[in-house]
Amino acid sequence: MIERWLVLAYLLICVAVGALATRRVLGSADEYWVAGRSVGTWVNALAIMASLASGGSLVGVLGLAYRDGIPATLALFAGAVVGFPLATILVAAPLRRLAKFTITDFLVFRYPHAVVRRLTPLLIVVSLTVYMVAQMKAAGITAEALLGVQYETAITVATVVFVLYVSFGGMVAVTVTDVMQGALLFLLMGATAVTLAVSYGSPFGALAEATAAAPAFGRLPGGGSGYLDYFVIWASAIPVIPHIVMRVSTARDPRSARLALNLATVGYGVMILAAILLIAPVGVLEFPGLTDPDAVFLEIVGGHFPAWLRGLAVAAVLAAVMSTTDAFLLAVSSAVAHDLLGDFLARRSPRAQAAARLVATWLVGSAALIWAWSPPELLTRFYTAGVGLLSAGLFVPVVFGIWWRRANLAGGVLALVTGAGVYTLVLVTGPWFGLGPILVALPLSLAAMLIGGTWGRPDPESRSAAVARLHREL
Repeated sequence: MIERWLVLAYLLICVAVGALATRRVLGSADEYWVAGRSVGTWVNALAIMASLASGGSLVGVLGLAYRDGIPATLALFAGAVVGFPLATILVAAPLRRLAKFTITDFLVFRYPHAVVRRLTPLLIVVSLTVYMVAQMKAAGITAEALLGVQYETAITVATVVFVLYVSFGGMVAVTVTDVMQGALLFLLMGATAVTLAVSYGSPFGALAEATAAAPAFGRLPGGGSGYLDYFVIWASAIPVIPHIVMRVSTARDPRSARLALNLATVGYGVMILAAILLIAPVGVLEFPGLTDPDAVFLEIVGGHFPAWLRGLAVAAVLAAVMSTTDAFLLAVSSAVAHDLLGDFLARRSPRAQAAARLVATWLVGSAALIWAWSPPELLTRFYTAGVGLLSAGLFVPVVFGIWWRRANLAGGVLALVTGAGVYTLVLVTGPWFGLGPILVALPLSLAAMLIGGTWGRPDPESRSAAVARLHREL
């Protein structure tokens, strides 16, 4: 019973945060979408780490390691660790200087065309809704395994909670709750890793035993190009994934944005390595033959910790779920209310704009919840496929739009359409020449950008000058 009370208290705190932030954000789009661009470096770093270290990361990384082994799992998550420095170097400062809200804002500024204005938010809605479904499954199976709460009930309650505080508190509520969730998640993973290391006699005692008992756990299985696919997806996703870009926009200045990304890299890397090298081996040793690999973390917690710690574990998994899902929900609702309907809503009253933001958030959350009632297996693979669509479509237009002087409207539109279209086609039809979707789509998107930039009409001087200003220190 104590587990349920702990989780209930945590959920009520999250709702209270959203309620307290309501007065500050509902009358201001700047406060609602980017917290008034006033978030400090350390707070932003912890929030970024929490929003990426999702329930899918916590539950899914252990499930993937349990099933496919350490090398395959490291290949995937190393991509995310590489992606943070890429975001720091390539996009953080220029996008913060632009002082817009979303990745769509930048792309429409850089490539003002109806295709960009409509296709970009559509990709965001599809990709991040897939990601949210994976997070909801993580919440549901955790509550079912450790609290005895029915799966459907658990994901419904969790969804209502984060939709409530996001819809009313916007980025302010997301930031405050993400800081709480990031701290809780980091402490749980650290405590679990230390406890298990002590019980096995040394930091890597379980790892040594697991690789001896199950040699495949320490080897890269066949299909190595698939893991290169995962690596490239995440390395190219972090610089353009919408909730990270919105986090960049909340920073006080470009320097703070860069530093926050660097600090988040360290925290995220430590947490993922602890999960893969210290926690996953225990699952291989103690719980062989699990039907659902994503349940391995829950089995470990249930077998090693008392009731009150299991309650904290459930709260931490819910924290991981909500810290990512709330950011994604805000990003998806911004794609609808700001990117797709922004011109229409601009002619309406502030009250009507606030109402549209609320409705968009509830509609997106409800759609993801319905899908999550029949969830997929292997969370990490599922949401990585969705993120890959964003990487394929947005990486080249964003990075080249910032840094290549000859990037133009034709190149941007061609790169966006080619990347997203080819990725979807390869995902549906299967690998081309033994290569996964992202390894085909990104080079073709780059080729499309180069063709458009070389033979298309150059940008007008005014746009070129505006892009050049993004590189100047303010």
